[in-house]
Amino acid sequence: MRPSNLTGNTPISLKRLVLATLAGGVTMWLLGGLWHTVLMVAFYSAATHAAHEGVGTILLAYLILAGMTAYLFSRVHRGGRPAVTGLKLGVLIGLIWVFPHGLAMVGAHGDSLVYVFKNAAWHIVEQGIGGVVIALVACAKRAPSTVSQTR
Repeated sequence: MRPSNLTGNTPISLKRLVLATLAGGVTMWLLGGLWHTVLMVAFYSAATHAAHEGVGTILLAYLILAGMTAYLFSRVHRGGRPAVTGLKLGVLIGLIWVFPHGLAMVGAHGDSLVYVFKNAAWHIVEQGIGGVVIALVACAKRAPSTVSQTR
């Protein structure tokens, strides 16, 4: 069964889901790179000693996350404004992705609780934006053809 969009009756094509996955994954990857390696590099390097050098692996992780988000979006969106559904789903995905694991690392390794909350807050923003991008691409209407047919 193909996932449906907007009205619950019109299926979202596999091509549209792949495009939404690519657009959302690359968007979140770029936002993450800007946040982790430019804007907040001092905070993250002090808190985690992470160098964020595995760029290809990080991109793959974001594409997988975006693919899961796109699939879930296609299952839960039943009308209304796709961007709102995408934002809500992205926020939830952001929390699910990092918050429980971060708390476990506080208990297991003594990681900073402040770090866990700041990182989770960032991922709410990052995956929220990614969810909006995914939703807008998944539900984009095709532009009418500008080629006129002549008889």
